[in-house]
Amino acid sequence: MPCGLLLLDKPRGVRSSLCVAILRRRLGRTVKVGHGGTLDSTAQGLLVLLAGGATRASALVMDLPKTYDVIFRLGEERSTGDTTGDVVFSGPVPAFPVPLIEKFLPSFYGTRLQTPPSISAIRIDGERAHHLARKGREVSLVPRPVRITSISLLPLPSGGDLIGLRIRCGKGTYVRSIVTDLGRLLGCGAHVVSLIRQSSGNLNLSEAVSFTRLEDDSLPLEDSLLPLSLLAENFYSYRADEEVSGDIRNGKEIPLSKLTFHSEGIISPERGAVVLGEGLFSFGAILIQGVYKGQSNIFPLPDGPIP
Repeated sequence: MPCGLLLLDKPRGVRSSLCVAILRRRLGRTVKVGHGGTLDSTAQGLLVLLAGGATRASALVMDLPKTYDVIFRLGEERSTGDTTGDVVFSGPVPAFPVPLIEKFLPSFYGTRLQTPPSISAIRIDGERAHHLARKGREVSLVPRPVRITSISLLPLPSGGDLIGLRIRCGKGTYVRSIVTDLGRLLGCGAHVVSLIRQSSGNLNLSEAVSFTRLEDDSLPLEDSLLPLSLLAENFYSYRADEEVSGDIRNGKEIPLSKLTFHSEGIISPERGAVVLGEGLFSFGAILIQGVYKGQSNIFPLPDGPIP
C-alpha cells in the first residue's frame, strides 16, 4: 500500500482538489489521499500531497512554516486581493515606493492580528468564505493572530509599479492580506499578481514533481513518494527499536533513555515530538517526567525500519 509525501509543483489556474483527485486515480481508489494545506487556484508552487497512512500527518504538514514569493502591483486594491477581483480603491503610486515599503516592513514582523481576505477557505456558518463572496454575499471575518518571521524585498526592475517580497510565515497567514495592508499604508492600494509557495519546512519546491508528470499515466509515481522520516526532520525527533516501537503502539509512556535522539528540527519540542521506529511514525509530547507519550494515532507504514 503506497504511503508517503508527494511534493507537487502546482501550476496557476489548477485547484488543489483536482491535484488530490488525480493522485487518488493514479494510486487507486482504495488508497487514501489528502494534502498538507491547499493553495488557491490563482497561486502556484509547492503543494504537499499525502498518500496512504501519511494522510494522518496532514495537520503536522500544515503546521510547518511556509515561504512565499509574491509579486504585487501598486495603484489598485481589489476585492479578492489579486487580479481576479473588482477594483475597490485606486490611488496615485508614490514616486519612490521602495524606501517607503522598507520603512513599513518591520511592522509586519512577529505575531500580529490579520484579517483574512473574503476569498479564503475559512468557514462561516458551515460554508467557505470564498463561496459566499462569489455569491455576492457580504463576508465579515474576525482578525486572527499570525506570525511572520521574515519579510524582505525581492530584486525586480526598478521604476515600475511591481514590487516583490519573500515572506516566511506561520500557519494561517494570508499573503494577500499583507499586500492589501501595505497598499493601504502607501495610500495607493495594491493587489497580488503572482504568488508562489517555495517551501513548507524542509519540503522544497525545487524537489517537487511537475503537474504534467502527475497527470501522465505512463509515468510511475510510487518512486516519487517521500518517506515520513523526511517530515520528521522538522520536529524534535527520536528513533526507537522494535521492542519500544511495539510499546508505543500499545499506548505506553516511554522513558527518553530508551529512545535514540534523531533530530533537533525547526519546531520547538514544546509543540510536540516525533518518534520513528519499526514501521511507525508517532507524534506526541515530551513530559516533564522525562518520558515520551504518544498523543496522536500512530501512522502505519510498510513493515521494517523507516529510512
